[in-house]
Amino acid sequence: MKKSPILQADQVLSLAKSALKKLKKDQYWTIGILSTTLFFLAFFFYEIGQFGDWILITGLSLMLGSLGVRVFLELLSRLQLRHLQPHQATAVFVEKVHRYYQNRKRIQFVWTPIIYLTYGVGLSFFLISIQPHLSSIFFVYCLVTGIGFWFGFIWVIRKSYRKERDLIEQLSKIGEE
Repeated sequence: MKKSPILQADQVLSLAKSALKKLKKDQYWTIGILSTTLFFLAFFFYEIGQFGDWILITGLSLMLGSLGVRVFLELLSRLQLRHLQPHQATAVFVEKVHRYYQNRKRIQFVWTPIIYLTYGVGLSFFLISIQPHLSSIFFVYCLVTGIGFWFGFIWVIRKSYRKERDLIEQLSKIGEE
């Protein structure tokens, strides 16, 4: 039995809409988590950091700056994602998916390592500046949780990128069918 072209087109459109919806949802979560972290770090900087020495201020500034850049890049990607409309002509849709994918690859392979490194340097400065003011046990706690958060931050971004890459590849294949 042969399937009708209309049914196939409806299925392709449905798959594309589903993949785009998933991409948007995942991006909202990423932006939300990073923005919440940025907010708390900014609040900490406002309350405590402004009275610290240059090492503390530099460390917190590097941490804030790296998270701020990442949130900004995610928001730009979110705007670009809005232009992906599955009901567009297939060639236009595929071209926009390709451009979106190239942009995300640039973010992941150029910007993300810089952001990780900047955040890590900022975290190091932060820990160096607070060490003299804390007991040994509390400093070890701050060290473990700070480094744990940094690795968690890296893991979340890498995991979300892998999921996103798979969805974008799925969208590209849908457009080619």
